[in-house]
Amino acid sequence: MKERILVIKLGALGDLVLCAGAFAAIRAAHPEAEIALLTAPPFAALGLSMPWFDYVLLDPRPKAWQPLKWIKLLRQVRAFAPTRVYDFQGKLRQSILFHALGKPEWSGAAKGCRFPRPWPPAPKTHYADFLAAQLDAAGVATKDFFEARNKSDSASSRRINVASCGMTEGLDLSWLAAPMKDAVLPEKYALLIAGCAPDRLYKRWPPESFAALAKNLAEKGIAPVAVGTKADADSIAAIRALAPEVIDLSGQTTLAQLATLVRGAAVVVGNDTGPTHLAAAVGARTVALMSDRVDPYWSAPRGAHTIWLQGKPLTALSVEAVMESLSLTRC
Repeated sequence: MKERILVIKLGALGDLVLCAGAFAAIRAAHPEAEIALLTAPPFAALGLSMPWFDYVLLDPRPKAWQPLKWIKLLRQVRAFAPTRVYDFQGKLRQSILFHALGKPEWSGAAKGCRFPRPWPPAPKTHYADFLAAQLDAAGVATKDFFEARNKSDSASSRRINVASCGMTEGLDLSWLAAPMKDAVLPEKYALLIAGCAPDRLYKRWPPESFAALAKNLAEKGIAPVAVGTKADADSIAAIRALAPEVIDLSGQTTLAQLATLVRGAAVVVGNDTGPTHLAAAVGARTVALMSDRVDPYWSAPRGAHTIWLQGKPLTALSVEAVMESLSLTRC
């Protein structure tokens, strides 16, 4: 009988990108297994495109007063009948699922599970390394799959830190690509990722700062191109009001097309948001702009050519500091 592996990670996009190394390690450890990803509906298409999963199950995150949705969730997971579960969510609802499934072989935070994750994480542990420790505890030898390579402070320890590569370095993400059919791009361009989650505006570098950066880049012969979802259109419009040379591609790219765009960019400068994580993971030269309300050591984007800058607050991060950092993105 084939192993049936369930991996739980609901989102968001940046978290799923940071989990990619762990997903690949699970597939390598269970090459003959049938593996399903349990995720949130907005990430169904991304999950189906990942080469590590055979199936995608959807968790609409039902509330306590929505019993029919809970029943539907339980039925689809029970129908898959996992023999082992890797839970990267680690919340109460997953503990409920652990008991509802009859306490299967489980790696995660559920009390009484066979492979409890190490907790709490050590100081300055990155989330991807925390996942690696969880997999190691469950018998998945991550160091045999990814040679750990941790890089700490860069030349400027004041605000700039080189992103540790570790579980993402060397990961093949070539499957995530699609051409931009209608966009005509300059030969040399920089991508500006100016959006963020609407409820986390503290993660947004000001439009006037992005506009000033765009003008600096244009003076150096690098065309500024802004990308984002339709929800980011207002932010990009505010930047273009100050820097009309910015090319606006908001709402015009799929994730696969975005991956193609960042691979072709001279540099990517972005807020702490999912597309910036994606840019870092596919190996683009990336500068991530981090708020002082988050811990970059835990959640900064990771990539072989990625650094992060932290503003205290983010609005105080200067355009000059970002321009200076562009030469440090080849770690």
